[in-house]
Amino acid sequence: MPITSPFGAFRLNDSFLRTTRTLLVALLAATGSLFVTQAAWAQTAADSTIALLWTASGDDGTTGTAARYDLRYRTVGITGTDTTSWWNAATVVTGLPTPRAPGSTDSVRVRGFSPLTTYYFLLRVGDEVPNWSGFSNLAAHTTSGDLTAPAAVTDLAITGTTGTTASIRWTAPGDDGASGTAASYDIRYSNSAITTANWASATQANGEPVPAAAGTQQTFTLNGLTSSRTYYVAIRATDNSGNVSGLSNVPSATTPDTIAPAPVRDLSLNPDSESDDPLVAAAARFELASNAR
Repeated sequence: MPITSPFGAFRLNDSFLRTTRTLLVALLAATGSLFVTQAAWAQTAADSTIALLWTASGDDGTTGTAARYDLRYRTVGITGTDTTSWWNAATVVTGLPTPRAPGSTDSVRVRGFSPLTTYYFLLRVGDEVPNWSGFSNLAAHTTSGDLTAPAAVTDLAITGTTGTTASIRWTAPGDDGASGTAASYDIRYSNSAITTANWASATQANGEPVPAAAGTQQTFTLNGLTSSRTYYVAIRATDNSGNVSGLSNVPSATTPDTIAPAPVRDLSLNPDSESDDPLVAAAARFELASNAR
């Protein structure tokens, strides 16, 4: 849900006001709107904020000070002349400013919109009863933003293993597809093949490197593995707008068995068994004959 915050009103120069009023008279005539005589908006890519401003009307027509505003928006325009149906289905903006004296500039910032989306706004003014004004002109704005995810890594390779580590290498993707620089990596491994469906259950590596510029070869070493196990590895990249790449290719390798058998510590001869070694047997008979003398 977008959030709002009022910000300081300001007065525009007379030339701009005359031009704006001229433009909005046409909008008012086209949409059947009744009262708003000034509107403007702006949006920033960083937080998808739309700023709206308008000239305050009055409590009774254009005299006195109104009591409240009702601002609503949708992502579709008005079809035909059925403004009421559009209004009833629209999202209500909260945190609106208290109306100022007629002729003053009132304004609000609405945050949290999706990027690359067109939003349509209507405003109404209410007095203390409340009696509500007609609908304002329809203000529209398309947000900017980044919807392009980094390209998926396609050449991830396991280049070497020890009993507890695996070295991997890949070519860095970009921020937007294969251009620019991504913001972060998520490298994961598992003892079973990694897919999009089981990605969340794979073990995430610690200390992944910062992405380099697209096309750069990068390497990383997975630590804390167990010997004689097969490991599958995958990687995904994220850009600074939170767009996540597709799953990379998923190579696998088996860590070598580096643990030798424990040494025997209780080796001894069995006195009740005859040795198969003729030298040992002969030595034993000689010792018995010597003792008999």
